[in-house]
Amino acid sequence: MKILAAILTVLLNPTFYAVTSEGTKEGTRIDNVECRIEHTEYRGEKAYKITLTNESGQAFTPIKAGIRLGIDTWMDTYPEWLEKWVPTYLFCESDHFCGYMQTPTGRILGLFSPDPIASWSLDYNLSYPDPFWFYGHRISSVNLDILNMLPLPAHHPQQMWKLDVGESVSVTLAYKELNSLEEFEIEAFRLTDAPAIIMEKTSFSIDETAWFEVVGKHPEVSVISPSGKKVKTSCLAKGMDKMEISFSPREEGEYTISAESEEGRKSTGVMTVHRPWEYIIRSARRTAIDCPQKPTSHVESWYGFSSAFIAADLFPDQEEDKMLDERFDYVMNMLYDGSCVPYYYESRIQNTSCTIGMYVDRFQAYSRDEDLIKASRMADWLIGFAQAEDGAYMNGGTKYTSVIYVAKSILELSIAEMQHWNATGEPSWKEAAQRHFNSARRAIEQLVAADGDFQTEGEMTFEDGMVSCSALQIGMLALMLPESSQERKDLTDAMLKLLASHDCLTCLKAPDGRRRGGTIRFWEAQYDVMMLPNMITTPHGWSAWRAYATFYAYLLTGDERWMTESWNAAGAFSALVDAPGSGKNGTGKVRWAFVTDPFVQARQVAGPVPGSSPDSLSFGNPHPDLYGTRELVVGEQYVDMISSWQGINTQDNDVHEVFRFIGESFLRNAFVIEHEDGSLSCYNCSAKRCRNRIDVKPAEGCITRLHLNLTDERQIRFRSETKKMGAGLSWFDGNDLNIFD
Repeated sequence: MKILAAILTVLLNPTFYAVTSEGTKEGTRIDNVECRIEHTEYRGEKAYKITLTNESGQAFTPIKAGIRLGIDTWMDTYPEWLEKWVPTYLFCESDHFCGYMQTPTGRILGLFSPDPIASWSLDYNLSYPDPFWFYGHRISSVNLDILNMLPLPAHHPQQMWKLDVGESVSVTLAYKELNSLEEFEIEAFRLTDAPAIIMEKTSFSIDETAWFEVVGKHPEVSVISPSGKKVKTSCLAKGMDKMEISFSPREEGEYTISAESEEGRKSTGVMTVHRPWEYIIRSARRTAIDCPQKPTSHVESWYGFSSAFIAADLFPDQEEDKMLDERFDYVMNMLYDGSCVPYYYESRIQNTSCTIGMYVDRFQAYSRDEDLIKASRMADWLIGFAQAEDGAYMNGGTKYTSVIYVAKSILELSIAEMQHWNATGEPSWKEAAQRHFNSARRAIEQLVAADGDFQTEGEMTFEDGMVSCSALQIGMLALMLPESSQERKDLTDAMLKLLASHDCLTCLKAPDGRRRGGTIRFWEAQYDVMMLPNMITTPHGWSAWRAYATFYAYLLTGDERWMTESWNAAGAFSALVDAPGSGKNGTGKVRWAFVTDPFVQARQVAGPVPGSSPDSLSFGNPHPDLYGTRELVVGEQYVDMISSWQGINTQDNDVHEVFRFIGESFLRNAFVIEHEDGSLSCYNCSAKRCRNRIDVKPAEGCITRLHLNLTDERQIRFRSETKKMGAGLSWFDGNDLNIFD
């Protein structure tokens, strides 16, 4: 309680501000607009009444004006950052506002207003000049923008962009520390009088029954299909003030949901019905051609080869595969010598570790020994160059194991080498597999020993990827160890502890399938698509890192929470592929990321840099302000890739990490969970009981593996084969992802 009291004391000293054409101004009187805040109570909770009154002789039309809440979000040192607040979820509706902030230790502060608030925004730090300033990895303040110019997302209030002469606007903001996230929607309804939409699952397949819940008093609920048609729904009462809405989707894409109270207060959401995984992976491969893979200082520029080789393995296309196979050799010859040692930027070991993974993917697609040989050589070089005595992989004096999961890439290699030894009997492959496994194991053991005190690329902070990549690598190692071993249990516990701390950086509550499972990442636009300033991108390619971790958590524990999170994330990732277009096989384009900020005055490089070419070497991070830029407003929308037209080093091909995750998790695999009441939860399949047997039907032809989570011994029929399977977790075909043999 002392800690909470200290937090609320900080809240008692917020700062008013306005951004106008003349710059940013602060104070309790800005351009003769009086700004007042009163400490009060609202329905039994602590609250503030915030009032702006225009006492000038003309209309007040700022770019935005509001209040910095004064909550401590500045994360720069361990372990202090564990008690700092992340603005995990903030959302404006036309007549109310709700959201919450969370700490890595799991404390949750709910924020609720029964009044319309135009928008919200975050202030970020500046990091380093090169030669102009790049934005950093830390949040300076969380702002409620009482007024904000248009355009804003359609569900925001559209009238709160000015104050006429003598006009006032008042907003009540209630805040409450929640015991758990399960309380959030209940408190949102109680403190805003608006219905609250609860989505446990935010993404569905075309043949599933989609469902969600609504908390409210007799709200009118509507679902609109991607083609704009009203969808027939069913309603089931779930107790006082709660109902379940279900419908049968007939189209793939985004379904818009609204729930409106009898008094006209409205909440909105978005549910997605994902397109077939084959379509998604084929689209990703096509994008790897349309947005060329480039030889640069950053692996993010050639990450599309992952999608290319996954697609080549399952869905061969002679023309496209030949183009990408040859392009890979071209890029590799520009960046690595004949011994597989990097020519440039050797300290960026994530470049080499990711490339190891690409060689393994290519080997699995084409079965050419030379690919596995090169991957093995790269791993030997990386280990000799970068592994410290304590096991960590280093970039100079900084531990880099968790910068794009270096150890995971080496574990993937060791598995491929062990499988190749099983196939050929050549002892050198077994020796290489053991050598690489032991190296990766040492690195992961160092992560466990660090217990959250990690290091990462760039500014030290409680960083999204640093935590999620540590969790996923610990989980992957656990899956490779005997089920009964104490080490496997200890590793699982360590992974779950990290995932719990990472909840504050994950979109776990938004009733929006476009962003659910995405992670709070806000400094990538400047590097990836040459756009400033910072903006939250969720999902971004690196959101896949948490998804790997939750996927492994399910395989280790059988807790359906982790399967649902993995599935929702995969649905959001698949939505990065646009609607079917006119390209080959009807594939749509891949967008780079989804921006959740409602209003960002951005500038982006306006066109190709003269003289640049995707075929030429390009190093460093080209700052957008070095070139001509265009101004635009970005708000709650997808942002396109630019590598289709920009030749210099851009890193938007990092989006392919989400497709690599789909390739590992759901492209081939179906999952059935049996509950104690006899009901079945299905992912990537449908299942029905036939007397003493459960018949499972895969959702797509590419799904050839089945994972079971049974309460008792059952007869299972899958792909024309019937087996007796025991209780607990097991693979129907004895094959666990073709990773952990």
